[in-house]
Formats: sequence, C-alpha cells, structure tokens
Amino acid sequence: MKKKTILSILFWIAVIAAPALACLFVVAQFPPDVEVPLHWNASGQIDRWGSSITMLPASLIMCGANALMGLMYCFSNKLYDMGLVHGVSRKAVRPFLCGTAVVLAAAMVIILVCWAANAQAALS
Repeated sequence: MKKKTILSILFWIAVIAAPALACLFVVAQFPPDVEVPLHWNASGQIDRWGSSITMLPASLIMCGANALMGLMYCFSNKLYDMGLVHGVSRKAVRPFLCGTAVVLAAAMVIILVCWAANAQAALS
C-alpha cells in the first residue's frame, strides 16, 4: 500500500473517531449518577439538567457525517464523473472534503470542552 493511501486512511479514522473519543473523555469526567447542566438560557441560567451521556448522540451524528464525507472522498472521482460535484474543480474536491471534516470534528470537540468546563463550574 502506498504511503499516501495509508496516511489518508489514518486521517479519516482520526477525523471520524475524534468526536466520539472526545465525548467519551468528557463524559468520564462526571460521575454516572450526577445530573449535569445540559442547556443554558440567554441570560446564562441553567434551564435543563440531565445525564452526561446525553451528549453522546450528538457526537455519534458528527461521526456519521464525517464517515459520509470519508466515503465521498473515496468515490470523489466517480461522483465528479457522474456530475454530482458542483462548484469546485476535480482537484479541489478532496481537499475541500478533508477541510470540512476537520472543521466539523474540531467544532464538536470545542463544543464538548466548553460544555464540560461550564458544567464543572456549575456543579462546584
């Protein structure tokens, strides 16, 4: 297998797994029987409490979105030939998908870190 292919596979595994791993790490910071704040209103008051595991579905949805982009990356030439890729050149499709996946994974990790920091502050 080519080095470029191996790096590509490792990149997509990391991008797909990052939101779930970050969520599991953040959820492990809280005891399982403690209710944590899940939502703050516009004035900064907590208006919803629940289990920390409630954050897991959002991370899994993000993992699924990144997995879908990984599939689009693998079949980008075929998608381009079928006319399903618009607005970018053939050479720009793959970097665009990689960049989008990185931004989505980073956004989810940042959301989880901010939520955990605010929840820890509210519990103490």
